[in-house]
Amino acid sequence: MPDKKKSASSGKKRKESGPLAAAGLMAFYENYKSKIEISPTSLVIISAMVAAAVIIARMVVH
Repeated sequence: MPDKKKSASSGKKRKESGPLAAAGLMAFYENYKSKIEISPTSLVIISAMVAAAVIIARMVVH
């Protein structure tokens, strides 16, 4: 079999993108590092506290 020549772009790894990314509606950055990091446990506890505060506030008002 004869050797096929590779184009310059075929040597690079190409990321497949979905239709939303192709339309420019979505951007995803793999190297993004958040300035604030919250553990999942802390997030659940904070969410439960906010929910409890809303329930208590509704009970007090009504």
